[in-house]
Amino acid sequence: MGLGITIKFPVGQCSKTDKEFYKKYFTGLRSVVPDWNISCFSGDAGFRVKLVPFEEDIYCTWEDEILCIYAKTNSAGPGYHAYLIDVLDGLGVTPVEVEDETKYYNNRNFSLLQNEMAAWLHGLSNKLLEMSEEGGYSNIAVSLSIDSTPQTDEHFTCCPLGYFEKDFFEKVKEGEPAGIKFFPWWNKPQDALFFKNAAMNLILCEINWLPPETATEQEAVAAALGCLEKAYALNPDLEYPVAEWIEIARISGNESLVKKLHSRFGITGSGKLGYKRGFVSSNYNGWRFTHSGQMHFDREEDGSPVWWDSGKTIRVSTFSVQFKEDTVNKSESLLRSATEKEAGYEPLALRNSEIAASIQHTQIEENGEPLFQTRLAAALNNELVIMSLFYVDANDREWAVKVCASVAR
Repeated sequence: MGLGITIKFPVGQCSKTDKEFYKKYFTGLRSVVPDWNISCFSGDAGFRVKLVPFEEDIYCTWEDEILCIYAKTNSAGPGYHAYLIDVLDGLGVTPVEVEDETKYYNNRNFSLLQNEMAAWLHGLSNKLLEMSEEGGYSNIAVSLSIDSTPQTDEHFTCCPLGYFEKDFFEKVKEGEPAGIKFFPWWNKPQDALFFKNAAMNLILCEINWLPPETATEQEAVAAALGCLEKAYALNPDLEYPVAEWIEIARISGNESLVKKLHSRFGITGSGKLGYKRGFVSSNYNGWRFTHSGQMHFDREEDGSPVWWDSGKTIRVSTFSVQFKEDTVNKSESLLRSATEKEAGYEPLALRNSEIAASIQHTQIEENGEPLFQTRLAAALNNELVIMSLFYVDANDREWAVKVCASVAR
């Protein structure tokens, strides 16, 4: 369940509507989030655009002589929906078809747009409470990326602006206004609350609380600091995550800012907010596994993901194969073909008993130093995942086994 907009624009009827015009427009947009860049990824079928950190990508696909744009907006809220319409208006091209589930594109009434988002939140609350009555539900990820979700049994839901417990949704169901608490962009202008919430989302979902090593990590740290300073300049009376603010300044290496914040707020110490302070469940091509959120992340040249910290590394690759129609027990057959040429593999029981899995422990050398490796091969029907975990301390084998044992699909 969600809210969004689907809008179609003509392609190729004149120079203003050729494919390059549309791509150039979106890649040339300036971000409303300080020190955070809009990203645009192109392919043969179209392109994707991410306008803010706290909402899904906008999907743009070429369909004959049409550019079809689909955007989800209920994760971010009414302010983002209105902003997106302004962005689309900026094309200066009359769409051939518009389907706005909030009706805002036609009525341009922001109060009604807020009402639509509040109604969506009310419906969500009803659904979550129904699930709760069935029992056993906790840690429900709402409006978060499937690529990485926090793992905790202590909270009912985890959302873009934090953990929201059952009583919050009960109050929403009873009619209490709560949109301003739940949505990162509730008001139309980019006000102090907008910048504070953008920073909160980065703190909760993006910051890994390590000195940044990748461009993405550096951007998240810079954007969080930029948003907090912008919000404070507009309204110093809001409640700010001061301890986290100071900690981010420290991991950025900006000691002068750390001293400035100490002086401004009169406190020291580390914060507690941040999903990546604990365990997260990462997803790659449908395979999930649980690991510490305090790891760096990047992609190899072939696009496969890698996570690492000072002493551990996780690499993952996935494959699909085609079987003959008469193949019996495809999972076992695929696993056997993936492991039969290497010695030392032993069976590993995963939570999903339908997944066939084996694990192997070896020792190698890197730059003349011993390096330990644990490798998992797991298969389900025609899908295979190979996970390689490297660690410098032999005592971390238990960690490697736990990560492997968490694999699911």
